[in-house]
Amino acid sequence: MLNLTGDCERNGDEQITILAKDNQLVYVGFFFYISKKPFFEERNNHDMKKRAISEEMMRDLLSGKLSSLLRAVQNDDTLCMELRGSSVNIYYRGGSLFKITENKCKSVENYQIVFDSGYGIENNPSIEEAANQIPQYKQAMDVWFHKNPKDEREFQQFIVRTNNRNKRISNSTDYYIVDMEYAETNGMNARFDLVALKWRSTGSERKKLEVPSLTFIELKYGDDALKGSASIKKHLDDLKDFLSCSENLGGFAKDMTEVFRQKCKLGLVEGLQENQYKLTISPSNPEVIFIFAEHKPASRILKGVLNDINPSDYSFPISIASASMMGCGLYEDCMWTIKEFLYKEKESEK
Repeated sequence: MLNLTGDCERNGDEQITILAKDNQLVYVGFFFYISKKPFFEERNNHDMKKRAISEEMMRDLLSGKLSSLLRAVQNDDTLCMELRGSSVNIYYRGGSLFKITENKCKSVENYQIVFDSGYGIENNPSIEEAANQIPQYKQAMDVWFHKNPKDEREFQQFIVRTNNRNKRISNSTDYYIVDMEYAETNGMNARFDLVALKWRSTGSERKKLEVPSLTFIELKYGDDALKGSASIKKHLDDLKDFLSCSENLGGFAKDMTEVFRQKCKLGLVEGLQENQYKLTISPSNPEVIFIFAEHKPASRILKGVLNDINPSDYSFPISIASASMMGCGLYEDCMWTIKEFLYKEKESEK
């Protein structure tokens, strides 16, 4: 850990702290002595970005000026809306179709809509234009993705669709996806492909509104994704650091609870009754799930990676998801431990 502290150039009466870890900048802000306590305990959970959106934005999505965009998402299973605190993102094939941001300045329009010009269209539409011209924007993204495939993110969105928005399937799986592409870099390296809640799909369990627990999901698409700096062990170590601070975890679970409740009210989750929207996600007993999509059984890469992981080094259970007869629904009975997975791989080699 590199720790640099000193006078702030902007104001000589104040000091700043700059921290870097593993060649990455992890904190720039108010001065503190890192020696006082472990770094992740020093960070206050109130500094974490909140994903739940404001009441005003909720009203505008449900019945106000943004309602046409919400209806477009509700009526199109290829679209996915994710909450980002002061903004929402509408995703298509894992890419951001529109980012809609609240403007706090009252002298300008309430919301700004941005379409990534990298996809080939360089104008940012109005709310009406965005809602009416979604097919044109999607086509531009289709052309771009044909030349620049993003299979992992597209598969990630399909997991959300299966477990949250499939009228026939979602209510029968044991996990709902709360958030996609979570990233918190304000003093920590918390990056999660998917954040889910685990809630077993039995009638008795679904009556218990305080039993859902946190699940962190990491997706690797193809064995080549197992190479490079974003290793399985690094993901586990980062999560271990994040979970080591109970304040972080408590605030995170509270925010994810509100995000899921808002998604239910927005019609982005299928199969739950209105009284079930009042559920609470417990910060106790979190787990991590790895999804190794399109893993080639004959490849030794995954086996080598998992052999280097010692599950006893971590306080949380580590599972590997297997498909339920080729599907993307997440079921507790289809989860393997690392030991079980390696045993299966060994048996298949005989």
